[in-house]
Amino acid sequence: MKFTGILIALIAFTFGSPVSANVDTTASKKEIKTVIEKFRLSIINKDKDTFKTLFYSDNIPWIAVFSDEMVSENRKENPNFPRTIDFSKFGSPVKMISDEGQQEEKMWNIKIDTDGYLGSVHFNYSDNMNGVKKAFGTESWDLIKEDSGWKIISVTYTVTEV
Repeated sequence: MKFTGILIALIAFTFGSPVSANVDTTASKKEIKTVIEKFRLSIINKDKDTFKTLFYSDNIPWIAVFSDEMVSENRKENPNFPRTIDFSKFGSPVKMISDEGQQEEKMWNIKIDTDGYLGSVHFNYSDNMNGVKKAFGTESWDLIKEDSGWKIISVTYTVTEV
């Protein structure tokens, strides 16, 4: 009898919770698309003030995973070349915006998933400097919705240099 009560409560919680309810996330997806566009434009325009507002804090994980090709090539000269680097150990995400040259991150195949409170974005990208592609891969963000809007809480991406 006790097991049946627990099972009924678990089923009611699972199917009755707002997270599993059929929630319209159209507005949230539109708001996340705005974050993506602000990210892209702030890099092009070297707008560090706007770029900084997109992140939950200056200390979010910003982790690169290097491709097999890149690791193999770099380990020829440096046998200790890492597979991954957490670039957040070098400071705020704003440091990713170059002060020199024309910089752009091109994005495509953008996929957004959200329940209206948590969000994830996954896409293909290429980093371009002065109109020349320097690296490419896939990128993923985790986001949360705060009173002030959507904030990026982590960035992970694969890297292959050209």
